[in-house]
Amino acid sequence: MFKSPFAKRTCSIAIGAAVFVTLLAVHGCSPQSPSQEAPVDEVLTGDEGVLVRYLVPQWASSSDRRVDRQIAFQSVIDTFNSDPNGARVEEITGVVNQASVAQAIGEGAVDAVWINTQWYVSLVSGGLLADIDQYVSDEELFDYFDWTLTALRSVDGTLGCLWHNTDTPLLFYNSRRVREPPKTWTELRQIARQVRSETGKYGMSYPLRHWSQFNMGLFKAAGGDIVDDTGRPILFEGENRALLAEMLDFYAELLADDLIPAQNATASHADHLPGVYADDVYMFVSNSNAKIRSLEPNLPPNEIDDWRAAPIPMPDALDAGKYVAGGWLICPVRNAQNPEREAAAVAWALHATGARANTTTNKAGAWLPTRRSAYDVDPFFKSDPIQQTASSALDQGGWPEPFVPIYPTISAALNKAMSKIGSGQATTEQALNEAEAEIFRQYEAVR
Repeated sequence: MFKSPFAKRTCSIAIGAAVFVTLLAVHGCSPQSPSQEAPVDEVLTGDEGVLVRYLVPQWASSSDRRVDRQIAFQSVIDTFNSDPNGARVEEITGVVNQASVAQAIGEGAVDAVWINTQWYVSLVSGGLLADIDQYVSDEELFDYFDWTLTALRSVDGTLGCLWHNTDTPLLFYNSRRVREPPKTWTELRQIARQVRSETGKYGMSYPLRHWSQFNMGLFKAAGGDIVDDTGRPILFEGENRALLAEMLDFYAELLADDLIPAQNATASHADHLPGVYADDVYMFVSNSNAKIRSLEPNLPPNEIDDWRAAPIPMPDALDAGKYVAGGWLICPVRNAQNPEREAAAVAWALHATGARANTTTNKAGAWLPTRRSAYDVDPFFKSDPIQQTASSALDQGGWPEPFVPIYPTISAALNKAMSKIGSGQATTEQALNEAEAEIFRQYEAVR
């Protein structure tokens, strides 16, 4: 029985009989009955069916404090209730982090988990997750963004999770002030210089404390390599280092030429937006949900529609960019001792990331769906130009951060380097040397 500190909330969930039976058949098993000597906590009896214990943070559950999320996540649960012969899901809500997820799986306390993408590699490499490919057909997966499936299979060839939501940086621009958004860095400098000269305001603003989020996809698109096949960092070597220095210098020059606010050097996504609210900034880079989470709460209603979005400007030499995509996954836990429960957990992951659920819960959470159909069918995602811009960027060039343990350290070190360069605390060469030293200290400690 489950004995960890998570609060438990039980919701009846019936997975569609046809889907559930098909999954069991693929695995070569059939539901156990009470006459088969199975522990009562492994197989439920009667109409309750197989129990799937689902570990999820409160903010992504039917017990979230925000009513819209309560309704959205509960609706995903309720869509299963029409089948009394299906499985039942029990939500286990609480603090969810990499350690608590691994512990709960190790204790046999959960059958499905909600995880951040950066935790995936350790769980799938440890053999803790079911292989979804063993249960579903390609036809059932065709609607997901291709890069999500490719990335998840890249670790050991198995598909251990399904990608529930994502986001990506976008360029937001005030269409009353900027008629055509810049596509290249040269165009961006031209607009920024013109706005500064004619109005004294700023044509652009960047949250440079998150520099890696909107640049490492471009670094890859330009031919840069971050790690080698073994996971060893190589971004400071040869042409990689030269490209990295060139990209860091671009933003340092914008600061030096007073074409972006000086506080950008140490600004987060929230820190650099007061200038936008005061109409002192005409363009900015932020997460794809910035309109919903930042502009709508802080601007007068008559100004909201002036703001549009475009893909982030690229180095001039690029024909197409790559755009960093993060997000959260829903993963069935491997259970060789109880294939019925494993099959039910796979069915839950497939349903909870399915086209209808993906649309409903992502809308409530202000996230981006990972199913293409959401942007073609749902009235909100279909009609909102910013959602369409984000989906187009992700469909054509979504780039998930590498599934290697050292990448979070790389990202943090590059962000720190950019802040030091931009604020004049270090030259580009000094900042890169410091970042390299920090990254390799951590690399030697974790490899």
